[in-house]
Amino acid sequence: MAKKQIPYPLYDLTGSQSTMYTMLRYSIHKNVNQIPTSIVCSFPLDFDLLKRALNEEFRRNDCLRIRLYKDGDTVKQYFLPEYRKDDVPVLTFSTREEQEATLDKLSQQSLRVFKGEMFRIAFYNTYDGRKGIFFNTTHIINDAAGVAFFYLDLLQVYKAMAEGSEMPKPPYSYEEQVQKELKNLADKEKMAKAAEFYKNFFLKDGEPFYAGVHGHDMLDKAREKDPTVRVPAAYDAFNDKSRLIHREMSLEDSEKIFDFCRNNEVSPETLLEAGYRAFVSKRNYRTEDTLSLQMCSRRMTFKEKYMGGCLAQPLHVRCIIPQDYTFRQSLDTLNNVRNTLYKYLYFPYLYALNIEMKLFNWKIVQGPNFMMFSWLPMLAAGGEEMKKMGIEFQGLNLGRYVMPLYTFCYPNTTTGALRFQYLYRVNRLTEADIDLMHENMTKAVLAGIDNPDITIREIMDDVMVNVPE
Repeated sequence: MAKKQIPYPLYDLTGSQSTMYTMLRYSIHKNVNQIPTSIVCSFPLDFDLLKRALNEEFRRNDCLRIRLYKDGDTVKQYFLPEYRKDDVPVLTFSTREEQEATLDKLSQQSLRVFKGEMFRIAFYNTYDGRKGIFFNTTHIINDAAGVAFFYLDLLQVYKAMAEGSEMPKPPYSYEEQVQKELKNLADKEKMAKAAEFYKNFFLKDGEPFYAGVHGHDMLDKAREKDPTVRVPAAYDAFNDKSRLIHREMSLEDSEKIFDFCRNNEVSPETLLEAGYRAFVSKRNYRTEDTLSLQMCSRRMTFKEKYMGGCLAQPLHVRCIIPQDYTFRQSLDTLNNVRNTLYKYLYFPYLYALNIEMKLFNWKIVQGPNFMMFSWLPMLAAGGEEMKKMGIEFQGLNLGRYVMPLYTFCYPNTTTGALRFQYLYRVNRLTEADIDLMHENMTKAVLAGIDNPDITIREIMDDVMVNVPE
């Protein structure tokens, strides 16, 4: 049979896209790299007009017109010149339980990306009389910031249509961004420089240490066969059933965090991660060596922030934080590592991971990170506008995850308080594990805000509660 002919320019996947496709390729359950979300609007929405706005969004936001083409083991992408969707389903819910159950089911249904289904969308009438939009997209064509941008741009287009006013400024082209990134990847000298950096970065402190949220039980079991093991088989693509739970910090405590960050030029993600790291350190022989993957959006310029698409990739944020460091020193350590890694954001995560695995002779199931962490600055990514418009944003449960834990945090667009979403693999973690970590992370962060000169040891001994060692 003759191969399908594509009458449009074909592009390789970018580094960010390749990472997301690799998750899909090697997964058993094909919903592992989806981003299911929803918004609920407190203002009336005319769904017929919203369908018109959606088709205009397809014209404006070119990442929504990406389609994949597979030739053997090679995957390419192309951009459709136009696309319409006139059959958007409208759902009506009579109870909260019905609404949550239906959206949860839709969130966990796999997208058929090689059959052109790069996203799934539905409109709905909520159980309490409001209007909602459900949007589930493959991570290959969107990251979390791209999803937030999609919602905001769609509603601004809708508003312009409803009022007969001028359309909002069109998004920048993601296709041009793809071309730019592929050109970057072809720069052999630049890639070689980054590869040398990562080799030295990984070797500087030797093989990392796995400090699990669940404690050192997995490591202890692996050490029964080999006492030198530092990184057990923490990933599981077969038993990857996951559950999502939400925890919201009080507005008072959230504002303390935002005030501290503004006054000390520290990002909220650095502050929160310092608390998480103090917890996993205490629970794992008080190790000084902690590593989490940070999902970085790589949207540094205004142009990159004002477009859809996938520009995200994980970073290996490994820090050595002695117990005698003050909380301020732990923040500085984290900041220094992250700022160093940011200089090499152009280097794909998969390239760096391959270097790390070869250096330490790891198998694909071995991973030293205790979690993947994403910080979505919603108020900077359109959330402030969402708040003004009365839009409630929520991430939903994708149901599968190969790592033990994915933590996602963002300011609630209706209250302004910090909202935490914990997607945990149920064969490794429990809700009690998550609550213990969340409680003690919060205690550690607030203690550090009150007294930045408190030591990590003092936080472990005098602030944290009920942490097994």
